[in-house]
Amino acid sequence: MNTRLQKIEPGKASDKQKTVIARLSEGRGRIPTPFNIWLHNPAPAEGMEIIGTHIDSSPVLNEVESEVAILSTAVFWNAPYVIANHHRHAIKAGVPESVVNAILAKQRPEAGEGRLGVVCDAVCDILAGGNITDERFAHYAAVLGRAAIAELLIVIGYFTSVSLAMTFHALKPKATG
Repeated sequence: MNTRLQKIEPGKASDKQKTVIARLSEGRGRIPTPFNIWLHNPAPAEGMEIIGTHIDSSPVLNEVESEVAILSTAVFWNAPYVIANHHRHAIKAGVPESVVNAILAKQRPEAGEGRLGVVCDAVCDILAGGNITDERFAHYAAVLGRAAIAELLIVIGYFTSVSLAMTFHALKPKATG
């Protein structure tokens, strides 16, 4: 049993926590596991709810593109719970198996010259840190648009927090079989 994760009991929740719980129930129909961590500080949890719910229905990135960013971020942070969960989501969403396998192997995915290939390259560059050349940035902006660049940064930032929270609280993926 994991003693690090302490869920907020609805009957013991503060008014602010109840507000976030209600929004999660309305927007997602459940309380995703990281919120059991974030709800202990309800003001930022409220912001994370807004961002997370937005990501779930992004008008800018399709599900395949989002899952590439999410899985890449989870692998970057070595977050087993998030990796296991989003490995399944990526396959279900239709991320090519070769892309998933490259991400899991911590290699730059080769997804071709189309939009998915550019998403893969941009995600790898963002997670690598450092300087992205003006030429690469211009290519990303031309193919993806600035809204998609902003969205990738948001997805990576949000799932960095998810990955760190889940790992810090020692949450492990459920055994399959």
